[in-house]
Amino acid sequence: MKLMVSFIVCSSLFLFGCSKMTDDELWQKVEQSRATGNFDSTIQVCQMIVREYPNGQKASAALYLLGETYQNGKHDYHTAINYYQAFVKKYSDLNSTPVAIFIIGFIYNNNLQMIDSARIAYQEFVTKFPNHDLASSAKFELENLGKSPDEIVGTNKDVAAKGGKSKSPKKK
Repeated sequence: MKLMVSFIVCSSLFLFGCSKMTDDELWQKVEQSRATGNFDSTIQVCQMIVREYPNGQKASAALYLLGETYQNGKHDYHTAINYYQAFVKKYSDLNSTPVAIFIIGFIYNNNLQMIDSARIAYQEFVTKFPNHDLASSAKFELENLGKSPDEIVGTNKDVAAKGGKSKSPKKK
């Protein structure tokens, strides 16, 4: 563990040197870190971009990538959600904002099994972006929250067999 911390500190000093790098130069370091699968370095440099250049051209991409890296690289889903939520709050008008909201619902549902939180995220998505390419997926997710994959597959087989919409049995 000490070796890993020492490596990160040394690589940070090497990456950033004594002079301040531009956001473009930092973004090049992000791309290098991603290419080698170095999640810690990717996170560190993205955090630096967000901190040092909060209104820069790369800030939105860095904030989104922080969520993505924590989600897919570190599997730290709560931190990923925090970064995606920060992205949505700060960049509500970007094309990737609907995707970030969808991913928040996806993480809550599939990784954290927090059905109520997933429902809120998916409902926000459907309300704000009813014509988005992912709207039908968000609706599907809403209809199937809390169901096991076998239950979902069974429901879809019923639909295909009947050639139409399935009717869920009413619970008594």
